[in-house]
Amino acid sequence: MSSEENEDFLEYYDELLMHYMYSVGELTKFFKNVKENGKLIAAKCVKCNFVYFPPRADCHKCYEKTEWINISGKGEITSATICSFGVSKFTDKLPIVIAFIKLDGTDMAIRHTIVIDDEDITIDKVKRGTRVKVQYIPKEKREGKVTDFYFVLDK
Repeated sequence: MSSEENEDFLEYYDELLMHYMYSVGELTKFFKNVKENGKLIAAKCVKCNFVYFPPRADCHKCYEKTEWINISGKGEITSATICSFGVSKFTDKLPIVIAFIKLDGTDMAIRHTIVIDDEDITIDKVKRGTRVKVQYIPKEKREGKVTDFYFVLDK
């Protein structure tokens, strides 16, 4: 088609409003624990003992079921970057740090937000090995989502 033919196309703007209900299925216990109790739990494979956080219902290594275990909510940064803008739930707390965090007692890392109360934050303050701990938004605002919690430096 030539560009002249494209000029004849009728185009108009419209809005699409969708309502959608998500299900977290077998991970419901994790999200309820965050929402109702302000606690993180992980999933441990019953066969190979690999500990998943974020949790999984089944082990991807040996395909066995996992069981729930308690974790402290403390861990360390494995990699991070500083964000001065964003569209997340935490934009009122900018700058924020987006990091991979490996929690104590787990075998993998989660990508999540670290809120820093320091406008002069430098990457040296959030380097590999920096300790962090979980924090929760106020209970009345929790929805059972991963944005119900975030991390801060564990000083």
